[in-house]
Amino acid sequence: MSLKILLIIYLPVLAIELFANLNGRAAPVQFVSKPLLMLILLAYFVSNSRKMASLLKYPIIFALAFSWLGDVLLLIDKHTKTFFVYGLTAFLIAHLCYIFYFLKIRRLNNPGKAPNALLFLPIAGYSLSLLGVIAPNVKHMILPVAIYALVISVMLAASFSAFDLGKQNFGKISVAGTLLFIVSDSILAINRFAAPFELAPLFVMTTYALAQLLITEGSLRNLKEIEHG
Repeated sequence: MSLKILLIIYLPVLAIELFANLNGRAAPVQFVSKPLLMLILLAYFVSNSRKMASLLKYPIIFALAFSWLGDVLLLIDKHTKTFFVYGLTAFLIAHLCYIFYFLKIRRLNNPGKAPNALLFLPIAGYSLSLLGVIAPNVKHMILPVAIYALVISVMLAASFSAFDLGKQNFGKISVAGTLLFIVSDSILAINRFAAPFELAPLFVMTTYALAQLLITEGSLRNLKEIEHG
């Protein structure tokens, strides 16, 4: 499957998902459109990496699979309010898979010296600020939320350190994806625990879907570059 075909399939499904988010009458459509997004990315990644010898394709596959599971669980939670922690756990595992990938791919990318430690201060500061905003409303589950905030921060830091962003365009694509993932999770947390607003689901889904698309494409290009020397 080519990138062009992926976009021809993926973007219309995303548009349907966004419409279903906005239109209550179309909400049942989400039980098809939302899980389908990660399945499309999985099919795209697997079809284009199946001949690769590198075992580093598997963390991406597992990350997309657990993201799909997280989507399904949060979709069920939207109607039952009982599966949020399970969905959070699935995404936590997905983030850990991405972290593992970024840490391992760094050795192969050989980006040179470690990034300036000052780069990570804003990441830590942002995560602590976000946690401070939502903490008063998550007292019953502050520990899992804090762990999740830590993990997504580490994922972003790991992505920054995995590439020579001046030379490796696939690194820019991947880092853009991790940044959008942070934005998506932040909006989700603020909407659920601090200050709900009407269009939040639209912003959450748009940034999330684009984040996964960019990480998948960036990782695939990175692995192809390594495979072909």
